[in-house]
Amino acid sequence: MSLQDRSRGYEFAEFEKEFIFHRPDTGFVERLSEDGRFFSLNPSPCFKASKNVHYFAESCDPPPNNACVEVEVSSEDVVHLQNREGWYKDVLKKVSGWEPFDYQQIIRRKKLIDRDQIINYFAQTYRGKEDITERIATCSALYAFSSPPLSDNFGGVNAAVLSKKVLWDAFKKPMKILPAEFLRPTSKHFYCLSEKERTFPSLQSDEVNLAFLRPEKMMADIPIVLDDVSIKGIDGALKQDLEDNQKFITAYLLDSLMLKPEPLKSVEKAVTEAVYAISDEYRRSGIVPYRQNLGDAIPTLSAAITRLNLAPATTKDHVTEVLDLWREMHRKARYRMGDSLSVSRYYERISDNARKLYTELYEKFGKEYWIPTQDVLTLTSLKNDIDFKHALNELVEQGLALRDHRGIKILEKMG
Repeated sequence: MSLQDRSRGYEFAEFEKEFIFHRPDTGFVERLSEDGRFFSLNPSPCFKASKNVHYFAESCDPPPNNACVEVEVSSEDVVHLQNREGWYKDVLKKVSGWEPFDYQQIIRRKKLIDRDQIINYFAQTYRGKEDITERIATCSALYAFSSPPLSDNFGGVNAAVLSKKVLWDAFKKPMKILPAEFLRPTSKHFYCLSEKERTFPSLQSDEVNLAFLRPEKMMADIPIVLDDVSIKGIDGALKQDLEDNQKFITAYLLDSLMLKPEPLKSVEKAVTEAVYAISDEYRRSGIVPYRQNLGDAIPTLSAAITRLNLAPATTKDHVTEVLDLWREMHRKARYRMGDSLSVSRYYERISDNARKLYTELYEKFGKEYWIPTQDVLTLTSLKNDIDFKHALNELVEQGLALRDHRGIKILEKMG
């Protein structure tokens, strides 16, 4: 479904409905001129406003591009024009002032659908024990609900789907809630579901969500093991039920994607302890059929489940829930002996640059202390941007560092 094809109220997110039906002079700024004075207001970053209504900052500074603002209109000019389809009205509204508009409370209004119904939706393509299908469905929902950027890197959730081909189809079917625009590499929120691993070296997306079938190279945030279930036939009433719920869940998803939780600020201690926990368990696994991102996974999944709950901030319970989900899936993944890789091959050795960066930061600041990014760049001997970025990614992926918008925090000292 394309987001531009929506017309019924229930297909829109709460904040979109507010701006379309109740606040006509409020929305997200799209600059139409280089100086920003000529602009339009869209009800959503994903949905364009009427092409026949524009704004001009006549007696005030122009609002920032992409900002959500409410404008004060001093006057408007109306012109009636004609095209092949007939006459239409073109409106230019002159703006004398504006102020930022906080849409957070609108997003958390009571929905026509709740979390339990969303999890049930993702579970309906599987046949198996209820606790198992619910666990798989929750992991699938975490992938779909994504994570905002938690550092200078892009956000998103990477899922390693460990299953046979027939069950891969069962995983993909509920993902029809994802708008067609989100499947394009140009999207701000990009999703790729593929049987074969793919790389996207030059994406400009804010969030990149990858789900690959039995990946060998991708660093996963969550493994999703489908071996304990079978595929359920989707026809008749069940097919209709899935289709009926899709548009409600897409609207809920659009609201959730506007939330920007920061787990490393709200529950930093719980997140740090959970990172230590998965690092220890994964390293002791011996052989596993996927590669795990040890440093980013818990913050990423905690942010995703915060969105799923439409919560104002991440809580300790959110961290505990994603840690338990990861453990259950990881322990099931260990029993998949085919295509397994040695943990020691990837996680007991690090590159010279990563070791150098770790040593420089640890000797200067010690562990579990937030180091501003600018201080890191000043201190480190890795002056090449690419070398520095690769070294930092390696430390985080190996669970030796955490990162957010504040900077970098070194974790356990290497032996």
